[in-house]
Amino acid sequence: MTKISITAVAFDSEEDYIFFEKAQKLKKLYIGPSEYENYDEDTKQFLYEFLCEQNAFPYFVLYEPYGDVTEEIEKLYISESIPYSLRYEGSSFKRFPVLTITINGPSALKLVLEESFWIAASNQFYSISFSNNTSYKPILKKGLFGKMKQYLVPCFTMKHPATVIKIWHDGQGFNLYTNDSKYSTVEQLICHLPNGTILE
Repeated sequence: MTKISITAVAFDSEEDYIFFEKAQKLKKLYIGPSEYENYDEDTKQFLYEFLCEQNAFPYFVLYEPYGDVTEEIEKLYISESIPYSLRYEGSSFKRFPVLTITINGPSALKLVLEESFWIAASNQFYSISFSNNTSYKPILKKGLFGKMKQYLVPCFTMKHPATVIKIWHDGQGFNLYTNDSKYSTVEQLICHLPNGTILE
């Protein structure tokens, strides 16, 4: 099993390009592989093991696929009888697809991660929520040159208890956002890791 590290991180919505409603007592922890080689594959495998260990099905995978592969992805989910929805967010000038997949068990989770994690590793938005609690909202944020700019970002309603996972840059680990007490500290989270997990 991959050696992983866990770090409590200060939550900064400005930095994360993600928004939470009802986010009292929200904690953020980073979980990622310790080794640099094959980190995206290691992240994918550990994520699968972690979610199976929690056994909190159904999970809701939400990601923003590239437009030219959306139809192919839809065909796969239809052929495998995996429930999903497709919608388009944004203005008529800049619309983008958003897929939400309902994951009812380990086999569906395995297939969806195997077929779509490359999208997360290429830095498209990719999240997994323990509840169906996502919408998109416009918010004002500072752009690259310090000017305020409107962005359309994923918004999660964190009605207690709620947990959301967002894949980190290049698929190198993930951030876990939660108000669930069983994940509220590194020590608490460790108690819920899969058997055999090796910690750095």
